[in-house]
Amino acid sequence: MDLHLLQHPKTTHHISSAEYLQVELLMLYGESCDIGQGKHYTSLTKRGYKRLLKDIHHVQQHLKTLRSTYLIDADGDTLVTVGQRYNGRPSTGGALRASH
Repeated sequence: MDLHLLQHPKTTHHISSAEYLQVELLMLYGESCDIGQGKHYTSLTKRGYKRLLKDIHHVQQHLKTLRSTYLIDADGDTLVTVGQRYNGRPSTGGALRASH
């Protein structure tokens, strides 16, 4: 998700990684309404909060599997494959080669 963040010209506040995570979660689970001039107000409603908790619970249940999961993408925007590592290596049958 590409999001261009605008800051007030007089502020020197830098956005931390925790704040970026909050922005991403609001964009994914929040509800928006049009406030004019092409702008939208987004906040986390009770319904969005319940969806977020459900998804987090699902992730928590699968953290051990996630540790051995990998993905291969092309140029950062196209998903090529998702797989499981065994013995610390991708299970590609030798098709994956290091490119240096």
